[in-house]
Amino acid sequence: MEQIRHLPTVQDESGGSRSEARDIRSSTELDVIETARGLMLATLRTGNSIEAVAASVQMSKRHFLRVFKRATGTTPHSWRLVEKVRSSQQDLLKGDLSLNEIAHAYGFADQAHYSRVFKRAVGTSPSVWRNWVARGGEAPQGPKVWIARSNRGATRWEPDAE
Repeated sequence: MEQIRHLPTVQDESGGSRSEARDIRSSTELDVIETARGLMLATLRTGNSIEAVAASVQMSKRHFLRVFKRATGTTPHSWRLVEKVRSSQQDLLKGDLSLNEIAHAYGFADQAHYSRVFKRAVGTSPSVWRNWVARGGEAPQGPKVWIARSNRGATRWEPDAE
């Protein structure tokens, strides 16, 4: 046991320890993920393929998927779908576009696809959510997904904790 405590730290080629190298790599990966997320947010409506996003941050698709999942806890595809729902909520609040127009604006195949994704993220359909907010439900501040919380059958809306 005594020998283990006094072993020198293994160093990489640059002279730093492996744990320092891992921290630097993590920091660099986080910067890359922030760049990728910014790119995906900027192109929510037009959509870039995951391959194109990975190429823009100089990573292979497979490595990008692995790094993104490790950094965010979700895949880029799932993250982008939730961001599309968050952004579409603002269009729903405006009320000047139909659900079909919103679905196509965000690149969903059709209104049914949009409704399925919205319901999975928010807990109810976009039309029910829009009507609830229009009838005096508290509108969210900024683009946040609101989740239906049930308390013995009564539904109330709360911002999703991030």
